[in-house]
Amino acid sequence: MAKRMLAGMVFFGLACSLAACGTGSGQNAESVDNGNSSYESVEGMQIKMAADTAEVIITLNDSKAAADLVSMLPLELTLIERNEFAKGMTLPRSLDTQEETTRSYEIGDFGYWAAGPDLAIFYDDIYEQTIVPVIPMGKAETGAEDMRNTSGTVTLELVENNE
Repeated sequence: MAKRMLAGMVFFGLACSLAACGTGSGQNAESVDNGNSSYESVEGMQIKMAADTAEVIITLNDSKAAADLVSMLPLELTLIERNEFAKGMTLPRSLDTQEETTRSYEIGDFGYWAAGPDLAIFYDDIYEQTIVPVIPMGKAETGAEDMRNTSGTVTLELVENNE
């Protein structure tokens, strides 16, 4: 339990101390009304996360946070090690947070931690859950484990032909 608490505190401290830059561009998507407000769905769209030593394709879900992220792409962000189970990336601005959060995760999960504001890709399942609540935004079916030994910067961009 103490190990999990320490992991969460380190995650929080690193998230608060690092920042990154990026540029954004608009994308076309289907309009959805989930009862709160209308937004452009990006469910099924894919983004490529590319670093010098790894490339991961992430399929996005139908969250407002994922749609908000797509509107910011492409981005170049600095990778942050998260206690040997995830890589974090600090966004230049916060995403929409009108979503359910979870502390559960699996290898390949891609999520958003609003307090950062940080993205996370989980490459190992050494903990039962995260210490901080995360908004699920999508999943990498393969390749997330390759992020373990990756450092430096990562580019996030929309995969144009993902069908």
